Amino acid sequence: MASLQQRAACLAIALVSFSDVSESFPINKCSHLPTSMDSRHSNSALHAKAKAQIEDETDAQIRDRILHEIDTGLRKYSQSDIDLSDYGEPIDALEVDGDDDGAIDASTLGQWDESDLEDKFDYEWDPDAGDEDPNNLDPQYEYVEEIPLDEEGNEVGYNPIFGYSNPIDRRTILNPPDSYVIDERTRDDRLVPQDFPDGDPELEANAKIIAFRKSLGQIETYADEFSGMEVPRYMAKWHGYPEQLSYPKKDYMNNRFTKPEDRTDFDALGPAVARKVAVQMARAKNNEWLPAGTSREYHERKIAIYKEKGVITGSTLPGEVDEDTAAKIQPALDVLGDVVELLSIEVDTVFRFKYHGLIKNKRGMEAWAGVLIRNCDVDCTGVVFETGHRKRDPYYDGGDHWYGPY
Repeated sequence: MASLQQRAACLAIALVSFSDVSESFPINKCSHLPTSMDSRHSNSALHAKAKAQIEDETDAQIRDRILHEIDTGLRKYSQSDIDLSDYGEPIDALEVDGDDDGAIDASTLGQWDESDLEDKFDYEWDPDAGDEDPNNLDPQYEYVEEIPLDEEGNEVGYNPIFGYSNPIDRRTILNPPDSYVIDERTRDDRLVPQDFPDGDPELEANAKIIAFRKSLGQIETYADEFSGMEVPRYMAKWHGYPEQLSYPKKDYMNNRFTKPEDRTDFDALGPAVARKVAVQMARAKNNEWLPAGTSREYHERKIAIYKEKGVITGSTLPGEVDEDTAAKIQPALDVLGDVVELLSIEVDTVFRFKYHGLIKNKRGMEAWAGVLIRNCDVDCTGVVFETGHRKRDPYYDGGDHWYGPY
């Protein structure tokens, strides 16, 4: 009998663990159940104990336990067991009121057509096509001729940093058009009620008052709500000018110093030859507006004083060399190799060399040569590398060896 009661108790525990009403609990609790109680008392005790255990658990413990039961197969769910009607907002709450005035209606946005792809619209004007300038003032109106000035004679609102800020300029209209209902050119007396009968003296008096008011030429203004400034109510609209996409073409012969028969026709030379000729002219410092030979004469005039005084600095001409000093610096010359040639030794401490290396390395080689000479126990106060007219590296300038008379 005891074993039967124990089986019934374990079966009750299994039923409780798979029930939707109560949460399951570990089955190993059945080994601690008393065996001398009947099945009814045992089931009620198990229910109370399981309920107490569930109330003491936290949300994290309940979550971990349910996930563990699902992983072990003790708890199984299917798609039919989940009721989606209990989740989210009701369908009625998600509906948008179609009568909302602020809602965007796609049908009112218009339709795309070929005109949306055009770069110019009807209200834009093209000066090249002969369109009339819309910025021209309409002669049927009168405009402000004199801009108001302050006490110092400057335009009202002028700032030396931000420029002009006075909204009243020469496009301000003094005699604005009247409403089409009362304007003399567009009015229809049949549609406008008459305040006075024909022949009434008030008509003539009102006409004089209106004419006098217009003759004053007062500018009708209003206060701008953003800036607070008095802005004229009637002005000629400014349409602006088309954007300049390129500079205007100019004649090649806009240089007055070049004769037409002496000009260089770069278009007929081709890209490569035209570039070579342009580089030669630029490096020779003899552009087309100067007479031929001017650059060479300027160069000869600059170096004439050196020839007159017998100064060889700046040229590749050899000078006096002390053989004893040259023998002492021979280890330095061996290191420098064919890159330099000893030209002269000036004032016993300045060494002139003819330099055959790259121009971009000239300064560095001069400093290194001075260090090598001092390492030979020779007093050295300066090293000069002479390159003559060569001022650049031809092979690094596109292979053109023409360097011109500098």
